Amino acid sequence: MHALRSQRGLKALMLATMSLFALNASADIVISGTRVIYPESAQDVTVSMDNRGTKPLLVQTWLDDGRDSTNPQELKLPFIVTPPVSRVEPKKGQTVRITRLGDTLPKDKESLFWFNVLEVPPKAKESDNQSMLQLAFRTRIKLFFRPKGLKGEPGEAAKNLKWTQNAPGALTAHNDSPYFVSLSSAAVNAGGKNYDIETHYIAPFSNQTMSIKNYTAAKNNKITWNAINDFGGIDKYESVQN
Repeated sequence: MHALRSQRGLKALMLATMSLFALNASADIVISGTRVIYPESAQDVTVSMDNRGTKPLLVQTWLDDGRDSTNPQELKLPFIVTPPVSRVEPKKGQTVRITRLGDTLPKDKESLFWFNVLEVPPKAKESDNQSMLQLAFRTRIKLFFRPKGLKGEPGEAAKNLKWTQNAPGALTAHNDSPYFVSLSSAAVNAGGKNYDIETHYIAPFSNQTMSIKNYTAAKNNKITWNAINDFGGIDKYESVQN
C-alpha cells in the first residue's frame, strides 16, 4: 500500500511539474500584426514573422475557414500559402505569401478565414535531459478578404452597431454593414454598476446575441464596446439603451 501511495504521489508531482512548465512557456514566433486584410485588388499579401527565441524553429503555416481541428490538406480554400513549411533561425524573420486562387468569394461582403502558425522546436539530442518537456505552439489570427466597392468604411461598421435586449441576461448586436466587427470587450452600465458582456465577432449583415455576466435588469442602460480596427488598435464606442 505504501508503494502504491508513493507511485501516486510521484505521478501527481510529475503532472504538477508539467503543468508548471506549460504555464510558464510561451511562443517564440511573433506575427507582425493581429489580423490580415486581403483586398480584392491585391495579387497577394505577405505576413512577416520573427523568431524571438534562442533556437531554430520549424514553422508550418496554413489557412482554415473556422474548422480549426480539420487537417489543412482536407480544406479546399481559394488561397495558397507559400512556403507552407520553413525553418526560422533565432533572432531572424520569415515572410510568407498568401495568394488568392479563383474568384469564388462573395462580392457584397467580407469573407473570414484564419491564418495559422505552428512552431515546433528542434528535436532534443540524446545527450539532453530526457525529462525535458517540449511544446509545439500554435498561433491563429483572422484574415479578412475584402471585395472592391463595399459601401461604407470598416470603422463605421463598429461605430454603427445597434444593440437590443430581448432577455434580461443577453444583448443582441446588429451589424448592417458588409464588414466584420471584432469586439475585444464590451460592458453594460446599469444602476451604477458595470457588467461585462461575453463578446463575439459579428459577421456582415447579421446579428449576434451575447450574454451579460451577473446582470441585474435596469432601464436606460449605457453600453460601451471596444472594437479592433484594421491596424490592431482599439476604437471605443458607447450608446444608451432606453
